[in-house]
Amino acid sequence: MNATRPVDPLGSIDSTELRILHTLSVTGSLTATAATLGLSQPAVSQRIKRVETRLAVPLIERSGRGIRLTTAGNILADHGRTVVSEIDAALAAIDDLRGERAGTLRLVGFPSASATIVPAIMRMLAIEAPEVALQYREAEPPEATEMLRDGEVDCALIFDYEGAAELPAGSAFFPLWREEVHLVVSERRAAEIRELGEAGSPAKLGDFAAEHWIAGCEKCRGHLLAAAHDSGFDPEIIQETDNVPAMLAMAAAGGAVAMVPGLGLAAARTLPDGAAVVLLDQQRHRTIGLISMATANESPQVRLAKRLLAGIDGATWGLEPAGLEFSSR
Repeated sequence: MNATRPVDPLGSIDSTELRILHTLSVTGSLTATAATLGLSQPAVSQRIKRVETRLAVPLIERSGRGIRLTTAGNILADHGRTVVSEIDAALAAIDDLRGERAGTLRLVGFPSASATIVPAIMRMLAIEAPEVALQYREAEPPEATEMLRDGEVDCALIFDYEGAAELPAGSAFFPLWREEVHLVVSERRAAEIRELGEAGSPAKLGDFAAEHWIAGCEKCRGHLLAAAHDSGFDPEIIQETDNVPAMLAMAAAGGAVAMVPGLGLAAARTLPDGAAVVLLDQQRHRTIGLISMATANESPQVRLAKRLLAGIDGATWGLEPAGLEFSSR
């Protein structure tokens, strides 16, 4: 005849008791178990006796000068390891969620992102994580990556021309969007190109070898030099500015041309009078992405930034999904 175990309406065992039995199975000592869990030895002993009373079965037994788990104790310890692991994982997930719902997200981004992507992040934060404060700073990629490396920001929104990004050691790049780089000229110059070519046909970058050029930031200037080199010429750069509206206005005034990324055009909203975009036969692109320091446990702030950015429709500004693999340095 089987004995019926008395039913405890409040539950037979809790997670702390499972932790005690699992730790005891590893340490083999009540003293070591108490020290590991931050409990007193009498408290550990009392917990074990309480479970034994509830289950009506011994869980530990003397073994020489020490103790060991009984068969029933080992069963609980083995299952307890799984239960405790699941509870810890759930609590960690809740802590992570709490971390994404409060505190400060420190982000740095480049100028054209300031007028487009960053306001979109702010709108999403107001809805999804209103208690998170966005601390934003503007900088071109080289300076932004230095700020990340020095711990001044949690993550950096940067652009990368054809894999030319120099990332800090131990960082990871999370690609988001790909955008086309456009050639902006004066309407007069665009009309001349149309007259010389077939209607609707793209122009060659080499057709503008004799032009004066406007260069942007350090990375944009490097891209211009590389593109011109691929087309067989060295551009004569006579004006330099990383202010896209100013660059467009200069191109509209005539006398110089510029290569401007799509997000820069989107940030400017409209071309100034007298400016035109020329279609090139060989399109050039750049990638927009987020960099952060690669760690075993990604911070809640970085996870939040990635989640918000992944929810933004880049098509609003003519961006397409990057379609690139995650990379790290």
